[in-house]
Amino acid sequence: MTNQESPRGIKADENYIDRPNPSLILILIICLVMILGLLAIAKGFYLLNQLKSVGAIIVIGIGFLALVYTYLTFIALFMTKYRLDRKGIDLRFGIWHRFFAWTEVDDFYQQKGFFANKVHLPGASPCVRLNDAVVLKMKNGNLIFLTPKNSLQIMEKIAGFVQKKDNL
Repeated sequence: MTNQESPRGIKADENYIDRPNPSLILILIICLVMILGLLAIAKGFYLLNQLKSVGAIIVIGIGFLALVYTYLTFIALFMTKYRLDRKGIDLRFGIWHRFFAWTEVDDFYQQKGFFANKVHLPGASPCVRLNDAVVLKMKNGNLIFLTPKNSLQIMEKIAGFVQKKDNL
């Protein structure tokens, strides 16, 4: 088997790992949710001291869930990794992990601009930005949205693997 090389020197037989950086706007949105969670907890404790009611416990619980959600989201954002090899693409998004074989990929393309309203399965679409994605169209009709550091480089790598799959 010969190594197919793209114009940028990426060989199709090599592993390729991309660790995208989260966008500032997404981090700000998550920080806002965290602040709201802290405010809900503070208000819940205030109500608990004043009224000794069940509603206060519910408010504290909502605030606590918001903090857990933001903690897991921060972990996921900063631990996102896309690993491509000859078998498929391995998506790691915090504590979540998905693998898709190249045989499952029907097509791929670049989605310019805002795309977050098109994402239906957030667990299967580890996006660290809300714009400019690489979309993998799967044979079952699902779309997997990726937001790599370098969209052109990862698309060249995917093209090498998909092209190689056709030659087997």
